[in-house]
Amino acid sequence: MESVRAFFALEISDDMRGRIADLEEEVARSGADVKVVEAENLHVTMKFLGEIPTSMVEEIAVAVEGIKARKFELEARGAGAFPDRRVIRVIWVGVGRGDGEATEIARKLDAALERFGFQKEKRFVPHITVGRVRSQRNRDALLRILEDHAQTVFGTTLVDRLVLKKSVLTGKGPVYTDLKVFPFE
Repeated sequence: MESVRAFFALEISDDMRGRIADLEEEVARSGADVKVVEAENLHVTMKFLGEIPTSMVEEIAVAVEGIKARKFELEARGAGAFPDRRVIRVIWVGVGRGDGEATEIARKLDAALERFGFQKEKRFVPHITVGRVRSQRNRDALLRILEDHAQTVFGTTLVDRLVLKKSVLTGKGPVYTDLKVFPFE
């Protein structure tokens, strides 16, 4: 059976990507052992589906088309780490304004996808993944950068659609392709 690695995302503007890319360059200069996300791949992940049968894409699309949402402004604000600052695995940029709207869309997405066997998120935290930490090398330098950018505003973007994306893993990083686009009102 043919399958596809897929996830739902909110896209961000090129301007916002550029400002977050500046943060990524700062992280790279720190000597920390971080694999940063390519600027063109920056987005807010709403729900990671993993490997799904290709035949299921259309069924999922029909279920998600029922989600009603209005366009909204999303502000990228602050930098932080998951799971916490003691053990850093993921570096992220948070969401300020638009947090409630994104969280509500994630809740509706969970409800629409539950019948397909996808688990509900325990606690959805809208964010833009900036990089994955491979080791704790130069952790203190990384912490200083996160502290310096704890309140930085990386811009705002109009979110006018939800996108189902295909992710193909390559040696140079993932390549994303839009499978379905769900416009907002």
